[in-house]
Amino acid sequence: MKNMKTHTDCCETGFLERPRYFARQLLTPAEMTLEQTYFRNQFRRHNRLMHGWGVICGGIVCVVPRADGGGAEPWLVKVTPGDALDPCGNEIVIDKERIVDLRTPGTTGCAGENPVEQIDPWCSQVWIDRQGGTVFVAVKYKEIICRPIRVQPNGCGCGESECEYSRIRDGYEFGVLDECPDGDAKPPKLDGLDKGKNPECLECQDGPWVVLAEVQMDADGTITSIDNCRCRRIVLSFAGYWRGCEIGSLRVDIAQPLEVRQGDKNVNMPIPAPGVHPDADVNFGTGITVKNRQSTNAMPLSVTFDVDDTAPVGMHTLTVINPDDIVGIKRDAVKVLPKVKTALGGSGGAAKPSLAEQPAEPTKKRARKGAEKES
Repeated sequence: MKNMKTHTDCCETGFLERPRYFARQLLTPAEMTLEQTYFRNQFRRHNRLMHGWGVICGGIVCVVPRADGGGAEPWLVKVTPGDALDPCGNEIVIDKERIVDLRTPGTTGCAGENPVEQIDPWCSQVWIDRQGGTVFVAVKYKEIICRPIRVQPNGCGCGESECEYSRIRDGYEFGVLDECPDGDAKPPKLDGLDKGKNPECLECQDGPWVVLAEVQMDADGTITSIDNCRCRRIVLSFAGYWRGCEIGSLRVDIAQPLEVRQGDKNVNMPIPAPGVHPDADVNFGTGITVKNRQSTNAMPLSVTFDVDDTAPVGMHTLTVINPDDIVGIKRDAVKVLPKVKTALGGSGGAAKPSLAEQPAEPTKKRARKGAEKES
């Protein structure tokens, strides 16, 4: 893994341009890089103008306990996992605990990296002669190139074995600063967020650092205090704010099913249900159309409905849905009976039985009538 330091103006957007792909197009690294740059600039600008910059969560600086339990290690502090946005809008992800030596300018790291500090055998450790006092532990975004692969040689030489790093990993760098870079800034008052003049676009901040804590120590490196509020800028986040629905229940209490027939119109049905809302949605299933709802002090909800001529015969389930999405269900609430057919085939009152269906007269009574007719 190798560090790649890119020092460019993070607020310089240039042209908002992205590639347009088409068939048989010759794609080069320029097109691929342009597409990445376009979306990265959009992402950074959104973070910078919509969310601001500072610590989002975590990133607490604390002492490093000695292995023997005899106090804290001198010169060393520990940074817990956290997330932050730098002044350019880059997201800084600290996924594991890291140890920072206050005698050094700082240390680098990236997500997924082993948190154990690795000493480069080819480089000597650079120490800063600190005589105690106050320092500020800060973090900034840093790109780290990794995963080297061998590339095809440019010439015909047989001994060429050049490599290129094929990936860029989002990383970070801890720094030990002598002063707070944003020490004069005061947090704005949150009163009156809903009023004021038209806002202006925020200008880019000078410097890439996000301060985590102020550390005070003696000349021998003994840490006397750590202040995780001094010079720390916290981004307002709504990730931890949420609400729940109002707790309630809806129980439809209908003792006996209401009997109706196919084709019935303007059937009124009270719905006794504690907790039902007058604007609740009522559904009886296929073939029954609810026309209107009414509510009184005695009955919170009663409905008027029509039964279609082709409504399914049998029991229908009543479903009541309150505006807060609380649902009450009552099976076998309405019983649909078939409509009665008249003798002429229409619908109406009770049909008279046909001649074939009329009961036969007794035999003796028929014989008596025949004798009277012959006489």
